[in-house]
Amino acid sequence: MGATQATDDFQPDLYDYEFENAPVDVLNRLRAEDPVHWSRHGFWFLTRYADVVTVLQDPSRFSSAAAGWGTTNPLAKKDGANDEENKALSKSFATSFNQMDAPNHTRVRSLVHRAFSRKSVEERRPRIVEVVNGLLDAAAAKGTFDLVHDFAFHVPIIVASEIIGIPTDAREDFRKAFENSANLMQPKRDEESWAEGIKSAKWIGRYIKDLIAERRANPQDDLITGLIRAEEDGEKLNETEMSSAISTIYTAAGTTTERFISSGLYILMKHPEQWQALVNDKTLMDGAIEEILRYHHPTQSTSTNRRCTVDTMLGDKLIKEGDTIRVGLGAANRDPAVFSDPDTFNIRRKMEASPLSFGTGPHFCIGAALARYEARIAIEAVIARWPELRLATAAPVKDPKRHDRYLEVLVATR
Repeated sequence: MGATQATDDFQPDLYDYEFENAPVDVLNRLRAEDPVHWSRHGFWFLTRYADVVTVLQDPSRFSSAAAGWGTTNPLAKKDGANDEENKALSKSFATSFNQMDAPNHTRVRSLVHRAFSRKSVEERRPRIVEVVNGLLDAAAAKGTFDLVHDFAFHVPIIVASEIIGIPTDAREDFRKAFENSANLMQPKRDEESWAEGIKSAKWIGRYIKDLIAERRANPQDDLITGLIRAEEDGEKLNETEMSSAISTIYTAAGTTTERFISSGLYILMKHPEQWQALVNDKTLMDGAIEEILRYHHPTQSTSTNRRCTVDTMLGDKLIKEGDTIRVGLGAANRDPAVFSDPDTFNIRRKMEASPLSFGTGPHFCIGAALARYEARIAIEAVIARWPELRLATAAPVKDPKRHDRYLEVLVATR
């Protein structure tokens, strides 16, 4: 295994709160000193743009199917955890189409994609604008409001829930369950959070199963009904695949976009000259959206795992068959071999290459168009309404459970 090749002294904890809270220095050092890094967690971690592209664009050598977690498998039996319980959860994760290779990945993705085509996204503009304006109206009444809790947190969750077909009265329970189940995607820290994650993951599975059954009886204009109709038209999509696809879409279209909007607005306000440039020239918005994605990828550290299918050289390291690889999208987006002055935020940047924030290759994020669309509408609306909006706190509070998301960013409208 790759561990036998580990000779490097720098071994950062890639799950540590301090790393997740401020990853740039660690990522820059890894990219400069050990870009193909065998981590203490039992997987390879890549930080160069070229290496990340190689892995994501070559599914024949780097498979998404049954990709491992390294030696710190979050679903492995630990401290008395129930094997059957964890096997069921592992199967659920593995059935998600982002954990598949072609032809299964292509088949499931093509069915889900119909709800996220550019045409479908543009047709949702009136509803997205309505949601954004409603939240900003409420914020305006407060004068000083929280950018995350009062605004950015709600926009994509509402839109994603409506696309999928999550009823309004269940939306908050569904969101909380997803937040708690995310504990299973990290190394086990304590019994309480682990048990909470398992309980929430089971609840999600039961809820989606019941919702699918309800939609079979009472079709609606939503993604679940669309997948059921595709199934009835002869498309091969079993109920486990359908359930896993819904979970994947909720994560991609909801929680990640939430961070895109809040972090984007925060970064712009932290760079007042860039904010003012947008106020004065709306044609800079396209560049601003791409620079936000490049400068602060919503998940700075890693992406979906890959499994090496054949011994492969990356740089001067031998990646062995069966090894797990994780790619640093945030690190790749700041690779000085690709982007000039990469640690500087510049909405006028002449982009030398496409940021990898949504990935690349066959698993390019299916919700990319929706995320860009929502973020643009949200940021444009805030700038138009409050061109002199200012930060009311110098130190936003980070979420201790999901380190790449702010919990509190207070802003003042007057």
